[in-house]
Amino acid sequence: MRKFLKGSSFLMLTVLLVYGCSSGSDEAEQNEAASNDVQEEGTSEMDTEEEDSDGEEPAEDEGNKDAEEEGVERELYLLDENGLVVPRTFQFENESEVLKQSLEHLVVEGPITNQLPSGLQAVLPPDTEVQGIDLSEDGTVAVDFSPEFAEYPEEHEEALLQAVTWTLTQFDEVEQVEIQINGHTQETLPNADTPVGDGTAETVGINLEGNGPADITASEATTVYFISVKEDDEYYVPVTRRIDGDVNEAEAVVDALLSGPSPETDLISALRQNVELVDEPELEDGVLTVNFNEALLAENDGEALAEEAMAMLTLSLTGIEGVEEVDYHVEGESQLEQVDGESFAEPVSRPAMVNQGEF
Repeated sequence: MRKFLKGSSFLMLTVLLVYGCSSGSDEAEQNEAASNDVQEEGTSEMDTEEEDSDGEEPAEDEGNKDAEEEGVERELYLLDENGLVVPRTFQFENESEVLKQSLEHLVVEGPITNQLPSGLQAVLPPDTEVQGIDLSEDGTVAVDFSPEFAEYPEEHEEALLQAVTWTLTQFDEVEQVEIQINGHTQETLPNADTPVGDGTAETVGINLEGNGPADITASEATTVYFISVKEDDEYYVPVTRRIDGDVNEAEAVVDALLSGPSPETDLISALRQNVELVDEPELEDGVLTVNFNEALLAENDGEALAEEAMAMLTLSLTGIEGVEEVDYHVEGESQLEQVDGESFAEPVSRPAMVNQGEF
């Protein structure tokens, strides 16, 4: 059974979609900042040596100082009360060891405990320490956890692995994650024997669904986004499911969204049941053009595109390799109206962060 969202109950979502190229620019800046952070420790040491050698203090860069004091935004993947792994964005102090810092914020009773939204929790057992991190040139990051790491509930093992993997792979330098416990590389995780082999990557998926095409060799995994609505909180949830590998990938992703979330979850969709693609999606120079029927316009008496529907589509479609922006059309018309009455015609980019938050 498909579930639908009543638009009027969903005005508090804070994810921001950006029209045109501005969001892509923000993401590039975020990635560049992360790259700089990973290497910042070594650079800082070099700067200190240069300062000492000439005996003169450099002029203080007030702009950089202010930026450091303001902190940076990072995504953490947390566990919600339904056992789903959920990305939320938090403000971090601007420290140099960003990978270690991110993992330390995933520890129960750790730095963000008092700031977590209701129903969300960190995934690493209390007192877990990150004893070491080694990032190789091939993008493999080996994380050495203290023995307390193994004290998680068996039923949370896959969620823990997904949360650690997706939190670390938000940084462009990290392609996959190798788990160590007290210096020993793990081939499987200790409580439910989930294989980790030479490392785990985003390709393992997140919040995996068992349903999909019967022929697994003719299908491929994709991650689509649905919505979770709580009493005082709403957020987008990634779900990995298998789609038909023999059809246009964008069309298959849209079909996966239109089929709705699993009835075994409390997730909902902002897309109406009679929404359909009019033409086959086309990808050119990073811009994916999708043309829907008028059912996509579900707000303002059928005149406007719901922000939540566009967010679900954009987050899901920009997960396809090569898709940087999505150009929305309805019955061939590219000039569309938003809920606030303003019109737009520019392609839509993925936001730098999926669900915004504060702490």
